[in-house]
Amino acid sequence: MAEKYLIGVDGSEHSRVALAWGLARAAERGAEVELLHVADDSFLSESVAFLSEAQQASEQMLEAETAYARTLGFTGKIIGTAVVGHPIAEVEEASKRADLLVLGAHSGSRFAGSFFGTRAVKAAATAHCPVAVIPKHEAAPGSGIAVGIDGSAASQVAIAYAAEEASMRGVPLTAVYAWMPPLTPGLEYLWSEELVESQRAAAEEAIAIGVAGLAERYPDLVIERRIVQSAPVAALIQAGESAEALVVGSRGRGGISRLLLGSVSHGVLQALPCPVIVTRA
Repeated sequence: MAEKYLIGVDGSEHSRVALAWGLARAAERGAEVELLHVADDSFLSESVAFLSEAQQASEQMLEAETAYARTLGFTGKIIGTAVVGHPIAEVEEASKRADLLVLGAHSGSRFAGSFFGTRAVKAAATAHCPVAVIPKHEAAPGSGIAVGIDGSAASQVAIAYAAEEASMRGVPLTAVYAWMPPLTPGLEYLWSEELVESQRAAAEEAIAIGVAGLAERYPDLVIERRIVQSAPVAALIQAGESAEALVVGSRGRGGISRLLLGSVSHGVLQALPCPVIVTRA
């Protein structure tokens, strides 16, 4: 059964960058595409006339973006959904029928229903499938797939996804483990060289466990293990700056169950050094 990609559209330039990214990926994978436009009803009157006009406007936007998608040369199956409602709730519901949700991220838009600012972050937190958030970059795209490792169950899902992605694309996989000694003001003297070395050894063990079995499953996959003494968000952003995509788990170690998106994933999405894919644990 073919994969299905759900791509949020709103007619903005940033949305169209994400649309092009999603269509190119769908063409490579033979995936079906569903375009989704949500007219935000937050500021609309509940009258039948207003809702009817909003629905009509949403359908017109969807029709225009479907036509634009065809100009990009995509010849696969495209269906569309135009709705009036709360963008995050509608995207969450639609993600139940998708294998990948693709969104653009930008600082603002004049279009109602745009996926901008924290909306892409919230969608990544609540979606039922992996979410790709695509930046609008002027710089040339990088190469290879980078993935964050921290020893959590969520990161194991991210590693598996990233390895399959890298193998399918025939590009290297960079597994990044970032660690920092706990810094308590006034107690830095407690950190001896021996203690720091033990932390480094623990990091090496964690990354070895994280990539265990990948060589057997993907014998042609080139894997770089990168252990960095740095804040995790900073380390992953740096890795993403030279990658074509960065994969992170939805939550890391120490994540509070009620927080659907971990602080590291949130920080990476705020920076968006490259297309970022958030997997589901």
